[in-house]
Amino acid sequence: MRGTSLLAYCVCETPQGPTPAEIRGVDGQPVYLIDDEGLCAVVSDLRHPAGALAADVSRILDFEKVVEVFHHDRTVLPFRFGCVLEDEIHAREALRARRGEYQAFLRRLSGCVEMGVRLLLPWKERTPSGEGVSPDSAADGAVPAGASSGLRYLNDRRARYREEERLALEEEEDQTVERCRTAFAGLYADFRTELSRIRGSGAFEGDQGASRSRDDGEPGVRMASLVFLVKRDREEAFREAFRDLSREEGMKVLLSGPWPPYNFVAGEVIEK
Repeated sequence: MRGTSLLAYCVCETPQGPTPAEIRGVDGQPVYLIDDEGLCAVVSDLRHPAGALAADVSRILDFEKVVEVFHHDRTVLPFRFGCVLEDEIHAREALRARRGEYQAFLRRLSGCVEMGVRLLLPWKERTPSGEGVSPDSAADGAVPAGASSGLRYLNDRRARYREEERLALEEEEDQTVERCRTAFAGLYADFRTELSRIRGSGAFEGDQGASRSRDDGEPGVRMASLVFLVKRDREEAFREAFRDLSREEGMKVLLSGPWPPYNFVAGEVIEK
């Protein structure tokens, strides 16, 4: 029985057949299983105190590699990097305490992979024809005290135009995302989406110069990140649907996966 602290990678059912050959995890530590009546945690020993486990790129990649190896031929409940257990005794106690919850997760994720689709949405300027800041207005468009009723009317109208166009653009984006999602109808069990703005040209090339931003007036694009929970036997049909979608006019999309289903157990940790 080991008394050292452990880094937890994922939970799975105890393998009936042979487990993967020796795997090295974070900091080169051997990966092993802690079993408790048919449910097991995939772990490695920690070389450093938990507080010193910096989430650098190398460690995160090593962590994800372990999860992907186990996910290759079995259903796993993946954890986020940094889930630490005090020792083997506490690992078994955690498995026992949350057995029903983990088994329910594993049933829902059984035979599934995560597929990602990134969709680029053009960032359109929100300046209606004729709009501009009046020389009698403040820099932020506010009407100074004592302004005439006509100036107040013009500024109110500009504000209304801005709001109407914002709502119209959001509706257009929602319709494009829905069009993308509909292309995969019948091919997934669950779905998540997130919208963000990308500045720079590297949204699809992995350019680190591209960054997420709020509306700061600089040109850019809106990116929708769509993730789908897909049965393994539907993966090829999903890829074919993606190929059809990518050929549609105006659709700029990128496919990734298959991945362990991280986005469908968001925030899950092994300890209560």
